[in-house]
Amino acid sequence: MSLRIWALLLAAAAGCDAPERRPDPMMNASPLPPLDAAAPARTETATFALGCFWCPDAQFGILPGVVRTRVGYAGGTTENPTYHDLGDHTECVQIDYDPATLTFDQVLDRIWISHNPCVRTEYKQYRNAIFYATEAQKQAIEASRMRTEQKLGKPVKTAILPLTRFHIAEDYHQKYELRCTEGLIEEFKAIYPDPKDLCRSTAAARVNGYIAGKGTREQFKAEAGLLGLSADGLKRLEIYVFK
Repeated sequence: MSLRIWALLLAAAAGCDAPERRPDPMMNASPLPPLDAAAPARTETATFALGCFWCPDAQFGILPGVVRTRVGYAGGTTENPTYHDLGDHTECVQIDYDPATLTFDQVLDRIWISHNPCVRTEYKQYRNAIFYATEAQKQAIEASRMRTEQKLGKPVKTAILPLTRFHIAEDYHQKYELRCTEGLIEEFKAIYPDPKDLCRSTAAARVNGYIAGKGTREQFKAEAGLLGLSADGLKRLEIYVFK
C-alpha cells in the first residue's frame, strides 16, 4: 500500500473519531437588547388588577426597576380560564421588579394613584384588587391601605386578596400596544421568535409603555440605545414619545 493511501486512511479514521460539529443555534439570532442582557438575576413579584389589563401592562412596564410584565387571570376558582371563558376570575397584571431599584411599597404607591380606590367595582372581570403571595406582602398592603385612607379621608374599597394561582393570558394580550404597532413588533419578533421570550423582555415592556404614551422624554433619551431597536425603529417610536 502506498504512503499516500495509508495517509488518507488514517485521516478518515481520525475524522470518524472527531466530535460532530453542530450548528450554533444563536449564530443567526438577533442580539439581545442591552436592557435585557443586563436584567438582574434576583427579582420580586407583585400582582394586581386595575381594570382592563392592557393599560396597566403598559403603565407599569415603563417604570425603571420593572424587569418583566405579564397579564393574566386570578382571584377566581374557574379551572383554566381564557379570555372568552373567564369564569369568576379578574384580569390582572403581574410584574417582576428589581428590589434594589424599586421597593414593594413604591409599587403599592403607584397602584393606589393609578385608580380610584374609593370606588368598588362590582364587575369582577375588571375589579380593582391587590393580591398577596406571602404574609409579608399582606401586611405591607394592609399598612399601605391604611396610609392611603388617612391621606384621602375616605375608606379604600380596593379588594385585598390572596393569590392562589396566576393564569397567564393568551399571547395576543401580552404587550398589546406593541403587538398592534407595525414596524416595531416585527423587530422584536426577529429577536424573540418565541412569544414567551418576548413576554419576558424588559425592552419589550418599555417599548409597550412608550407606545401607550407612558414614560417621559428624558427616560426615553436615556434608554433609547438599550432597547435593541434599529435606527428606523427608534424613529418610529419617537413619534409616540414626542407627540
